Amino acid sequence: MTVREPSPQPASVSAPAPASAPAPAPASPRLLSLCAPTAELLERATDDLADRLDAMDDADFARLPAVPAPPAEPGTARRAVLADSPGSAARWLRKRDIRRVATGGQDGDASRVYLFSGVGDQYPGLGAGLYRCLPVFRQELDRCFRVLADEHGLDLHSVLFPPAPELPESPAPADGFDRHTAPQEIHRTVVAQPLMFALQYSLARALTALGAAPAALAGYSVGEYTAACLAGVFPVEHALGLVTGRARLVDELPPGAMLAVAAAPEALAGPLDGLLPGPLSLAALNGPQQTVLSGPADAVDAAVGRLTGAGLPSQRLATAHAYHSAMTRALAGPLEELLAAVPLAPPKIPLLSNVTGTWLRDAEATSPAFWAGQLSRTLRFSDELAEIWRLPDPQLIELGPGQALNRLALGHPDRPSNALASVVQTLPGRLESRTEWELLLAATGRLWVAGAAVDWAALAEDPSAVTKEHA
Repeated sequence: MTVREPSPQPASVSAPAPASAPAPAPASPRLLSLCAPTAELLERATDDLADRLDAMDDADFARLPAVPAPPAEPGTARRAVLADSPGSAARWLRKRDIRRVATGGQDGDASRVYLFSGVGDQYPGLGAGLYRCLPVFRQELDRCFRVLADEHGLDLHSVLFPPAPELPESPAPADGFDRHTAPQEIHRTVVAQPLMFALQYSLARALTALGAAPAALAGYSVGEYTAACLAGVFPVEHALGLVTGRARLVDELPPGAMLAVAAAPEALAGPLDGLLPGPLSLAALNGPQQTVLSGPADAVDAAVGRLTGAGLPSQRLATAHAYHSAMTRALAGPLEELLAAVPLAPPKIPLLSNVTGTWLRDAEATSPAFWAGQLSRTLRFSDELAEIWRLPDPQLIELGPGQALNRLALGHPDRPSNALASVVQTLPGRLESRTEWELLLAATGRLWVAGAAVDWAALAEDPSAVTKEHA
């Protein structure tokens, strides 16, 4: 319920009084939002709301709407908190806890940047919560899956949403799926890449429909294809075919390996003399001290031994192929043939390039050879992050499970002092306990605080009442 504060403290608050109705069970999180004409009035409204929450019991809190009503007045100072009890909400509001409470005071809108991750972190049931409560997400995902099934022979709906096993002796996960035991099928290259494209594309379309359209786009490796599609470079039907064809070409390559090293490339010259350059390639620059190597498995094994001896920590990545290495150069010709049949257009939304590390030019976007070379060239993601942090009031929204790209952004030397408040997570990682509904509410609150004109009516009021069937 939205309550207008009396003058001289005008503010809109999505908070009590609750209706006198039975409390729903079990209680789910509530997103509380406040806005006011000035930052000073917002602080006073925040303290008033904390006082009212302190006087509220759990039953009354559970009667509050899960999603706030639109504010009575737009307000230039905004604040939002997601909580599952009145005590925690009051405590976080009083502390102005930046990890829990989002605050914005700028006039206008943030520079929202959608970040599309690569593959490797997908799991069964990913997106199931959004599929239930976001009609646009469900429609777009079904559309992508129909194209992949009809034109490319891929039944990804059953891979992503497999029938839940009958385990009456075990409590069911909140989303109805076991995230911890992902079948091998979901990690196959020919499945994982088009699957993640479909998920990320559908989520981006849903967030845009909610009122949080991006000002810029960036993707990591195959995630750049999703970003390019959203920017208007590829039509979605063609993009699905491109990603599927690219995945099938990669799947035919000899096995390879990739290695993340906590060091700058120049620090690797001595320990890896004869290996880099050589059988190993510089696959990615994720940060000033974060390098990824790629190549044959035996060369990666040799590199691990040498780096350990030199005191440089490294970690093998969960991949069966040596992406962005000399091993993938043989695919440039077949990829260019695929791309030559696709209508390519200049981006309508600014798009960062993995290859150059800066904004994609029209001539590059419309060049089949440029896109074909992306698979074998070094990813300059650190340079892309530097460009993002130069934007006015940037807000980074990661579209993919977890926060791998957001963590790279927060660790970048060019990040601003308030960077923690500028990153938004949209999907839980495989080992997270938070549900997709919780993250969606929290993300929507942060987007609204940063200036997005959120369509609150597009969010379900009671996700527990929505069926968990995915047919």
